Amino acid sequence: MLKQAGIQIYIDDFGTGYSSLARESELKMDFLKIDKYFIDKLCTHDHGQCITSDIISMAHKLGHLTVAEGVEKESQLQYLKEHNCDRIQGYIFSKPLSEDDAFKLLLEEKNQR
Repeated sequence: MLKQAGIQIYIDDFGTGYSSLARESELKMDFLKIDKYFIDKLCTHDHGQCITSDIISMAHKLGHLTVAEGVEKESQLQYLKEHNCDRIQGYIFSKPLSEDDAFKLLLEEKNQR
């Protein structure tokens, strides 16, 4: 019913806490949000040792889109682009904003294109 109403379902903080692949099919989610823990590892570990690209690949194979949480550095952004992460959120784009300021930022971005 939620999907029919146009509502998308995100699994937040994937890879930590109680997120489970065993439940992903019954939840019929749209997006898997990769926890900031895995994004932070991109700054401190050799990229060959990181599983972030594997999470993106796995999500895509399961038919889900991906969102990376907590992207703060250009090197993280480049890694995520190279590994086909669908969406990115974090301070690299903006600090948290009020609704009015968010719309203002989006309009400015649109006008710059």
